[in-house]
Amino acid sequence: MNVLIAEDNHLNQQLMALFMKRFNWRYTIVSDGFGAVDACRSGAFDIILMDIDMPGMDGIEATACIRMFDRTTPVIAVTAFTDEITRGRCYEAGMDRFLSKPISKEQIISVVSELVPAEFMENKEVRVA
Repeated sequence: MNVLIAEDNHLNQQLMALFMKRFNWRYTIVSDGFGAVDACRSGAFDIILMDIDMPGMDGIEATACIRMFDRTTPVIAVTAFTDEITRGRCYEAGMDRFLSKPISKEQIISVVSELVPAEFMENKEVRVA
């Protein structure tokens, strides 16, 4: 499994990296929406975990840009904002699911297993960009 993590908060980046290592998944971390769009253009990911509140280009804008050239990679919104308006904006931009912070490894596994074929769930290579 190859995961893109778009998250600007260093502590949250470390937590997500820890989860990825425990799952034995490869991952790339970017800290803003511009980085997410660039990473998606240059690499193939099985899933994207997208914070929606990032500097520069936020996760909603980044997802809308990604959807212009990639309509199939699942995007999961990861945010502390849980109101219906925010959820609607996420889905309108093309996100597939929604996780509320703080998130747990069980939540990630549950949502990812709904969106990604089982054969991708086990992968032993891990990387950080």
